[in-house]
Amino acid sequence: MTEPAAQPYPEERRLVTVLFADVQGFTTLSDQMDFEDISDLIREVWALVDSAIEAHGGYIDKHIGDAVMAVWGAPHAGEDDAERAVSAALTLQASLAHYTAESSREGAHELKMRVGINTGQVLAGYVGARGEYTVLGDTVNIASRLETTSEPGTVVIGESTYRLVRGAFQMRRLAPLLVKGKPQPIQAYLVEGVLEKPGPVRYRSMGGLETHMVGRNSEMTRLRELYQQAVLGNSPVLAVIRGEEGLGKSRLLMEFTSQLSVNEPHVNLLSARSLAQASRAPYFVWKSLWHNRFGLSQNDPPEVACEKFVRGVQMLWGRQLGQVSAVEAAHFVGALIGLEWPDSPFLAQAPGPARINRAYEFTRELLKRTCAAGPTILLLDDLHWADSGSLGLLEHVLEPADDSLPLFILGAVRPGILRQYRNLTNAAVVITLKPLSANPNLVAEAYPAIQNLPEPTLSEIARVSEGNPYFMEEMVKTLLQSHSTGNGQPATDEGAVQLPDSLHAMLQARLDSLSADARGVALLASVVGRVFWTGAILAAAHQSTGTGLLRPHLEALENVVSTGLAELVRAELAFPRAGSMFAGEQEYIFKHSLLRDVAYSLLPLKYRRQYHLAIAHWLAKYASQDFAATMADHLERAGAYPEAAQQYESAAHYARSVGAIREAEWLQARATILKSTPPDTRPLTSTGMLRSQS
Repeated sequence: MTEPAAQPYPEERRLVTVLFADVQGFTTLSDQMDFEDISDLIREVWALVDSAIEAHGGYIDKHIGDAVMAVWGAPHAGEDDAERAVSAALTLQASLAHYTAESSREGAHELKMRVGINTGQVLAGYVGARGEYTVLGDTVNIASRLETTSEPGTVVIGESTYRLVRGAFQMRRLAPLLVKGKPQPIQAYLVEGVLEKPGPVRYRSMGGLETHMVGRNSEMTRLRELYQQAVLGNSPVLAVIRGEEGLGKSRLLMEFTSQLSVNEPHVNLLSARSLAQASRAPYFVWKSLWHNRFGLSQNDPPEVACEKFVRGVQMLWGRQLGQVSAVEAAHFVGALIGLEWPDSPFLAQAPGPARINRAYEFTRELLKRTCAAGPTILLLDDLHWADSGSLGLLEHVLEPADDSLPLFILGAVRPGILRQYRNLTNAAVVITLKPLSANPNLVAEAYPAIQNLPEPTLSEIARVSEGNPYFMEEMVKTLLQSHSTGNGQPATDEGAVQLPDSLHAMLQARLDSLSADARGVALLASVVGRVFWTGAILAAAHQSTGTGLLRPHLEALENVVSTGLAELVRAELAFPRAGSMFAGEQEYIFKHSLLRDVAYSLLPLKYRRQYHLAIAHWLAKYASQDFAATMADHLERAGAYPEAAQQYESAAHYARSVGAIREAEWLQARATILKSTPPDTRPLTSTGMLRSQS
């Protein structure tokens, strides 16, 4: 008796994206053509299909007659599996359309393809006498049903896939589908193509927890009303989502803009996130916004950055004639966010305050022309970290004017931060988020994976979390991880449920549940800030020898850091960005600023200085002059006061050059203090990055 072949992959539950594609027309042709001719035709079509799937990283599970099943996420996972699957589907349709139009084979022009895609948990392993590796579960069944109910020539995806790829593709919501074996209709989306205009900044996830936003229907309704008021009016409308940490401000922004982009695919989304680590960088919010829109990076060569910026402004400027050209506008707006135009004839004619005023005017004109091309949303997250220059420019955009500017500005902020900006607070429609009600039904609705838990357990989750959605979500993840029945389902024994009594304790427990290396990577990343880069972590990691934070094998550090980052992403503690502030460096973001603060608090004080110093020197190689304040902050925390004072002075000089007087005064004052501070006498603070704007 022969021994069964070795099985290289374990049987396990995995998060995957499943694609079913079915070629329509073979059955009809088989009645009209010789089977050898049909066979040749099928082989050519499958060659096209298979190559497209494999080119996008998919695993071909099986061919079933005139259909194919492919999987992303098993046996190996990537952070962009769902996006790759949808891209493969669009390539399939384009390749088949080109083949049928160009092929001389009889019957080829009659072929069309239906594609259905779904994402979710499956059981991956080996089945059958031949031990074939495959995936099983309801996720596979739904993908198949989506394919069979779709129209030939289309790509239809499920709700879970949509949540992972929104912002990358142009999609349209379909009527809920009734499918065999499902008691309730399922929501499906038609993928119409790759998004022509860049969407908001996107961070990818490899996690498998399905979550639904609950308890925010009235807020969503109010946002839709304000959006309509803006696009149908002549003046900008500012809506501010205000709430304490963890109440779901960013989630509400994401859900609203995602729904809007499906219902109105031609909406323009301009987005930026303020960062604590850049809160003293003049006009950082606007720099981030234009960099995101035009594809600029911090470390682009100056001539490349200027060329990208002019080209981007020209696209938004359009063909509408005016007193100034797009190039002139680009020079003024670009100079405000740190681009250099040494030979600009336009800037030479407007020195000092006049240059700043012109930059403000051209920013408003650029937004006006963007609005003229279609409905436009300015999405500004974490405004409590915004620098004063960015907020001042936002105030200017909101000032009453004779021209039409139907712009919807949507921001998120913690309570009390914008009080000193009266024009903003007076103009804003404030939507205050409150904790969710302690209703166990809301918990079950928000997290389908635990809906079968007993009511007392759901009630305990609602009670302990005090209606804080972020606390609730981390609790559910811990519950699923620590109390599993072995088949991926949470235990139903009430006595097995032990919930931390604070969000800080919960986040610390989540970090402690990681492998030693992944936990070390998380702690090093926290030194960089909420947003961090692989290279910055490696720079700090090289200083970790002897600290016990990472394994002391310097030659393997790159692999250790890479593996640790992948674990953080799988645990949904951090997300990789589709793009980066620094070209050539993968960018990540902590799930929440609170998580970053907790990770930083776990670092021993005696080691923090060397990490901050390494990161400051890494930034010095990449960052432009407007990041001098961030470098100075790291140097100060490293105890390198003379270097920090020098960087603060450099940052102050730059801030004055772009009219950010408040930042310049603060930075210069900081430099003066450090010049007179003896070494090693000041305590190293435990959280935050640059000091608050208050």
